[in-house]
Amino acid sequence: MKKAYIKLHIALLLAGFTGIFGRLITLNEGLLSWYRLLISAIGMFLFLVVIGRMSAVNNKGKLHIAGAGALLGFHWLFFYGSIKYTNISVGVVCFAPTSFFNAVMAPLINKKKFSAAELLLSSLTLFGISLIFGLDAGYRNGIILGIISSTFGALYTIYNERLVQKFTSEMIILYQMFGGLAALTLVMPLFLTISPAKSLLPSITDLVGCWCSPCYVHCYCIF
Repeated sequence: MKKAYIKLHIALLLAGFTGIFGRLITLNEGLLSWYRLLISAIGMFLFLVVIGRMSAVNNKGKLHIAGAGALLGFHWLFFYGSIKYTNISVGVVCFAPTSFFNAVMAPLINKKKFSAAELLLSSLTLFGISLIFGLDAGYRNGIILGIISSTFGALYTIYNERLVQKFTSEMIILYQMFGGLAALTLVMPLFLTISPAKSLLPSITDLVGCWCSPCYVHCYCIF
């Protein structure tokens, strides 16, 4: 148990750098998310092959996992968009409403009773964000993107809870990365039309940031 807590805290510490990398990387949020998923998918596949942890998953299972990965991909897209339009602090704060959306959507999707306590406590996050929204108009676009990100994040959490009961964590991570990559690849032409990028290719610094942001956290958590 102690080892698990230590690993959890280290993973959270590493994951905390995600917002910092997102701000420092010069790619726009669409390309940043796409390269992040590409490097994660390839890295995880090679990693699992080397350590011999690949296991069979039927096509239906792959599609279910990939669907959750698509939700995760859009979550990242809007999360990094929030950071790009505002700053790291506001972008990370917009993670908070995930608990509220989870408290609302989980009972509807899973056909369970609502928890009044969860709804009440999680709604406080919306009150805090509404203060920021009202005080500084310059943050509004970023906050809206952050709220959308939280919605996708909540949906991902709900569906991921079902996946962990059927598949190993290694396969979930692997096929979610490929699912998210496929989803963003489909929307990327439209995204780049709406939000053109100065360059489609990342710099060396950007590549390092895209790799450090997700891969080492996922690989670490497997152990």
